[in-house]
Amino acid sequence: MDNSHNRSKSQQRGRIALDLEHENILEEDERRIDTKICILYGVEVEEAKEIHANYHSDRLHFLLRDRARKHGMTESTFSKKLESLNFYSYAYMVSRGQLMEMAAVDILYKGLCISENNGPNNFDDRYISFYG
Repeated sequence: MDNSHNRSKSQQRGRIALDLEHENILEEDERRIDTKICILYGVEVEEAKEIHANYHSDRLHFLLRDRARKHGMTESTFSKKLESLNFYSYAYMVSRGQLMEMAAVDILYKGLCISENNGPNNFDDRYISFYG
Protein backbone atom coordinates (compact mmCIF):
# COMPACT_ATOMS: atom_id res chain seq x y z
CA MET A 1 0.00 0.00 0.00
CA ASP A 2 1.09 3.62 -0.52
CA ASN A 3 3.32 4.98 2.30
CA SER A 4 1.68 8.41 2.24
CA HIS A 5 -1.68 6.72 2.81
CA ASN A 6 -0.27 4.74 5.76
CA ARG A 7 1.38 7.85 7.17
CA SER A 8 -1.92 9.74 6.93
CA LYS A 9 -3.75 7.00 8.81
CA SER A 10 -1.13 6.92 11.60
CA GLN A 11 -1.25 10.71 11.95
CA GLN A 12 -5.01 10.53 12.25
CA ARG A 13 -4.73 7.94 14.99
CA GLY A 14 -2.16 10.16 16.68
CA ARG A 15 -4.48 13.15 16.50
CA ILE A 16 -7.35 11.09 17.86
CA ALA A 17 -5.07 9.85 20.63
CA LEU A 18 -4.23 13.47 21.52
CA ASP A 19 -7.93 14.34 21.54
CA LEU A 20 -8.58 11.44 23.91
CA GLU A 21 -5.73 12.52 26.20
CA HIS A 22 -7.27 15.99 26.42
CA GLU A 23 -10.77 14.81 27.37
CA ASN A 24 -11.81 15.93 30.85
CA ILE A 25 -8.36 16.98 32.02
CA LEU A 26 -7.56 19.75 34.42
CA GLU A 27 -5.42 22.59 33.16
CA GLU A 28 -2.59 21.50 35.50
CA ASP A 29 -2.46 18.17 33.65
CA GLU A 30 -1.57 19.80 30.31
CA ARG A 31 2.16 19.55 31.03
CA ARG A 32 1.91 15.84 31.76
CA ILE A 33 0.63 15.23 28.25
CA ASP A 34 4.10 16.02 26.86
CA THR A 35 5.35 12.76 28.37
CA LYS A 36 2.52 10.84 26.75
CA ILE A 37 3.35 12.49 23.41
CA CYS A 38 6.98 11.37 23.80
CA ILE A 39 5.76 7.79 24.15
CA LEU A 40 3.06 8.05 21.48
CA TYR A 41 5.34 9.51 18.78
CA GLY A 42 8.72 8.28 20.06
CA VAL A 43 10.18 11.80 20.22
CA GLU A 44 12.27 13.84 22.67
CA VAL A 45 10.66 16.20 25.19
CA GLU A 46 11.31 19.40 23.20
CA GLU A 47 9.67 17.97 20.10
CA ALA A 48 6.76 16.72 22.22
CA LYS A 49 6.25 20.27 23.53
CA GLU A 50 6.15 21.54 19.95
CA ILE A 51 3.68 18.83 18.88
CA HIS A 52 1.50 19.69 21.88
CA ALA A 53 1.58 23.44 21.14
CA ASN A 54 0.79 22.76 17.47
CA TYR A 55 -2.17 20.62 18.54
CA HIS A 56 -3.55 23.53 20.56
CA SER A 57 -2.71 25.95 17.75
CA ASP A 58 -4.92 23.91 15.40
CA ARG A 59 -7.73 23.78 17.96
CA LEU A 60 -7.52 27.51 18.71
CA HIS A 61 -7.50 28.33 15.00
CA PHE A 62 -10.60 26.20 14.41
CA LEU A 63 -12.50 27.63 17.41
CA LEU A 64 -11.50 31.21 16.61
CA ARG A 65 -12.37 30.90 12.91
CA ASP A 66 -15.73 29.37 13.84
CA ARG A 67 -16.53 32.25 16.21
CA ALA A 68 -15.42 34.87 13.68
CA ARG A 69 -17.50 33.23 10.94
CA LYS A 70 -20.58 33.16 13.20
CA HIS A 71 -20.14 36.90 13.74
CA GLY A 72 -19.93 37.62 10.01
CA MET A 73 -16.18 37.87 9.44
CA THR A 74 -15.06 36.65 6.02
CA GLU A 75 -12.28 34.08 5.70
CA SER A 76 -9.95 36.57 3.99
CA THR A 77 -10.50 39.19 6.70
CA PHE A 78 -9.99 36.56 9.39
CA SER A 79 -6.68 35.42 7.86
CA LYS A 80 -5.46 39.00 7.46
CA LYS A 81 -6.38 39.99 11.03
CA LEU A 82 -4.94 36.80 12.50
CA GLU A 83 -1.50 37.76 11.20
CA SER A 84 -1.43 40.77 13.53
CA LEU A 85 -1.97 38.62 16.64
CA ASN A 86 0.65 36.66 18.56
CA PHE A 87 -1.38 33.51 17.95
CA TYR A 88 1.20 30.80 18.61
CA SER A 89 2.15 32.20 22.03
CA TYR A 90 -1.43 31.63 23.21
CA ALA A 91 -1.34 28.04 21.93
CA TYR A 92 1.92 27.54 23.82
CA MET A 93 0.40 28.97 27.04
CA VAL A 94 -2.56 26.61 26.69
CA SER A 95 -0.23 23.64 26.13
CA ARG A 96 1.66 24.55 29.33
CA GLY A 97 -1.55 24.83 31.37
CA GLN A 98 -1.01 28.57 31.89
CA LEU A 99 -4.20 29.61 30.10
CA MET A 100 -7.50 27.87 29.50
CA GLU A 101 -8.32 27.16 25.87
CA MET A 102 -11.57 29.13 25.80
CA ALA A 103 -9.89 32.06 27.55
CA ALA A 104 -7.30 32.08 24.75
CA VAL A 105 -10.10 32.07 22.17
CA ASP A 106 -11.77 35.00 23.97
CA ILE A 107 -8.52 36.98 24.06
CA LEU A 108 -7.73 36.27 20.41
CA TYR A 109 -11.25 37.09 19.26
CA LYS A 110 -11.11 40.37 21.15
CA GLY A 111 -7.82 41.05 19.37
CA LEU A 112 -9.43 40.32 16.01
CA CYS A 113 -12.26 42.74 16.77
CA ILE A 114 -9.95 45.49 18.02
CA SER A 115 -7.71 44.99 15.01
CA GLU A 116 -10.75 45.02 12.71
CA ASN A 117 -11.95 48.30 14.18
CA ASN A 118 -8.48 49.84 13.69
CA GLY A 119 -7.92 49.90 17.43
CA PRO A 120 -4.59 49.38 19.13
CA ASN A 121 -2.84 46.04 18.64
CA ASN A 122 -1.78 45.94 22.28
CA PHE A 123 -4.81 45.13 24.34
CA ASP A 124 -5.06 44.43 28.05
CA ASP A 125 -7.19 41.52 29.03
CA ARG A 126 -8.50 40.23 32.33
CA TYR A 127 -7.46 36.65 31.47
CA ILE A 128 -3.84 37.62 30.92
CA SER A 129 -3.89 39.79 34.03
CA PHE A 130 -5.27 36.90 36.06
CA TYR A 131 -3.38 33.95 34.55
CA GLY A 132 -0.29 35.63 33.14
